[in-house]
Amino acid sequence: MKNDGFTLLEILVAVFIMAMILTFAFEAYKGIEQAYARVVSPSSSRDRSARIVLDRIERELVGTVMIQRAKGSDPLLQPYFFFGESRPYADSEGDTLRFVTRTPLRSPGVPSPGLEIVTYGAVPSQSGPGLSLLRQAEPMPPQLAKEVVWIQPDIVADNVALFLARYTGDDEASAESWDSTGVDRLDQIPKALVLTVSLWETDATGQPVQGPEFTRAIDLPVRPFSFSANDGNQTADCGQGMTVKQCMDSFASQISTASESLSQAISDAQAQVQDGCWNPQTPSPALQRLKVLMGGVPGFDAGQCK
Repeated sequence: MKNDGFTLLEILVAVFIMAMILTFAFEAYKGIEQAYARVVSPSSSRDRSARIVLDRIERELVGTVMIQRAKGSDPLLQPYFFFGESRPYADSEGDTLRFVTRTPLRSPGVPSPGLEIVTYGAVPSQSGPGLSLLRQAEPMPPQLAKEVVWIQPDIVADNVALFLARYTGDDEASAESWDSTGVDRLDQIPKALVLTVSLWETDATGQPVQGPEFTRAIDLPVRPFSFSANDGNQTADCGQGMTVKQCMDSFASQISTASESLSQAISDAQAQVQDGCWNPQTPSPALQRLKVLMGGVPGFDAGQCK
């Protein structure tokens, strides 16, 4: 006689399979719920904000440019400098960074402004505990402008608990501050620096607490150039490649519309290279400097001047 029912073993196997499916489904749901909680939590949002702050500062710092003064020149007529001021931590102050960069931040679609002086600094927050981290970009001045004067700064982050910078020179020595106009670091920029940022958060009771510290080590790849070098002045046979003059001629219109300080710096560097080949196997310091400056010209691509 035919039996249409299920055996006890079949029922147990079915229950086991269903239990496994429900377990996997519950674990997946629990993981999604925890991930969502991390995303929407204020702490997670503040953590992302701290990382974004470090990202944007790093982008500008890697384009730091320092051109050394000609021997015997007036130090007040040197607009290129790197200044990092360390202050004892308190609720009313934080470290300050002021440097010349060829990679200033800009809105999408906006042409590069060329070289600019960028300043980051912390001042007392107007909306809560701690500090407000400010950023200000200024066109290159005709002479030294080390002093920070906040005119129309942007607020990078509010309620900052900590903003610290520490510097490492070519001698690998660590320093809490940096002044390229001083005797010890004259016309030098750090080899690298370490930035530390922490933001205020709120705990479960709504009270402000200092969030985790986020640290970023940033290398400054472009070493200082000197205006004293006078190499590459001879007429060059570049074969199929471009000379410096040909490359400059192809960007004459863009250079003419660049900032006055950038145009002048390009002209000074070009005068030291003249008709040397644009892309020699061993580029001279003057040509290296010119390539860095041309990076601030809209539309420039080093590859097209080979």
